[in-house]
Amino acid sequence: MPDEHIRIKRYPNRRFYASHTSKYVSLSEIEQLIRDGSEVEIVDSQTGEELTRTVLVQIIAEKYPDKFAIFPTAMLHSILRANDAMVDFLQEYFQNSLAYLDRFQVQGTPSVEQPIHWMKAWLDQWPKPPSANRAPKPADKESDGAEAELAERIAGLEKRIAELEMERGNGS
Repeated sequence: MPDEHIRIKRYPNRRFYASHTSKYVSLSEIEQLIRDGSEVEIVDSQTGEELTRTVLVQIIAEKYPDKFAIFPTAMLHSILRANDAMVDFLQEYFQNSLAYLDRFQVQGTPSVEQPIHWMKAWLDQWPKPPSANRAPKPADKESDGAEAELAERIAGLEKRIAELEMERGNGS
């Protein structure tokens, strides 16, 4: 049944018990429940600890390691190095991104073609902070150099994106 919420308990012997069928289930069966549209919640049978995320990562790591390619290696390094504030930011960022993409699925395809444009449209909906309206402060020489380097890197990235879009347009 799509959109069904299923609670699964993991027992100390690492077996998973689905109360909706009164049966033990395998990781493959949990994956199939999700593919069929069900939402699963996996908890430890003794402590009640939420294990859903851990089990889903395990399924992806074991069966679909290629799907981890969506996370650049540099990002994985950053996540490992991140403090709590950065982890909170990334978690909120991903949750909001997924909510926005879900909204696209419900309301239809957005008018923009590239996912990066979806993110820009999403970010543009938020009000600008008051500091964004203030006149910039005079910068010192050190920050001028950093800003110039950043501007150069952004220009290079924009050029590369344009090249990739051209390749994609010519390849389709």
